[in-house]
Amino acid sequence: MTDSDTLVKLTSGDGFDFIISKNIAEQSPTLKNMLEISRGGISNDMAFTEALTNQIRLPEIRGKTLEKVCQYLFYKYRFADEGASDRVPDFGFDIEMSLELLMAADYLDC
Repeated sequence: MTDSDTLVKLTSGDGFDFIISKNIAEQSPTLKNMLEISRGGISNDMAFTEALTNQIRLPEIRGKTLEKVCQYLFYKYRFADEGASDRVPDFGFDIEMSLELLMAADYLDC
């Protein structure tokens, strides 16, 4: 099974699940590190549980915020090759979510 076929389940602190492809999740360096089975020669016995189960719990992130994070990860993946061209649309979000999105983006490094 390739990474593009692999699905990852992200669970918010309030119990909402989001299923996305591993390629999309790996747009976040934090999630990518959690999902790597072998880091620097580490065996499966030393891998993060998340890498073995493809399930990541994010208890500090609410479902509404995690949904927007998933949308952003897809946006980042979709437009990665466009650079700063005029073809990349703005990524919109409600201003009321700014602080929560900033904290989630800081934690997920995206």
